[in-house]
Amino acid sequence: MWAKSDGVKASDLALARLLGIVPAPAGAAHLLELSFTEPLRNHLGTMHAAAQFALAEAASAECLQRHFGAAAGEVFAVVRGVEMKYRKPATGDLLACGAPDDRTRDHLVAELNARGRCSAVILVDLKDRAGTLTLHAKFDWFISRVPPPSV
Repeated sequence: MWAKSDGVKASDLALARLLGIVPAPAGAAHLLELSFTEPLRNHLGTMHAAAQFALAEAASAECLQRHFGAAAGEVFAVVRGVEMKYRKPATGDLLACGAPDDRTRDHLVAELNARGRCSAVILVDLKDRAGTLTLHAKFDWFISRVPPPSV
């Protein structure tokens, strides 16, 4: 979930901390990182699919916040759907990149201002440090203005 732009990052959430998801270094082209540690290893010796999914979801939230947080203001957002494909086995640290699709980039703020709600599509790629694509995903988000507190 992504809520108002209050400084909370996707990597601050308990599950992200538990898995070891961390922000990318300043100036990096990617958003988040996940080290390949023993607890994330599956029965084949590669990174568990659930760990990759968690990194991708966190990256989609981080992307929303970075691109639209200040302009969107106080909102409530949840993932409504996901399409993803695991491309290659992940055998090392992963770097998560994310970007809004063209429609989201061009219309999210205007639609949110006009209707008080909108949808957003964030595209996420996970790559290892050698640049091998391990996962590609499309996250569909529902975003709504947070109603003002009742008096």
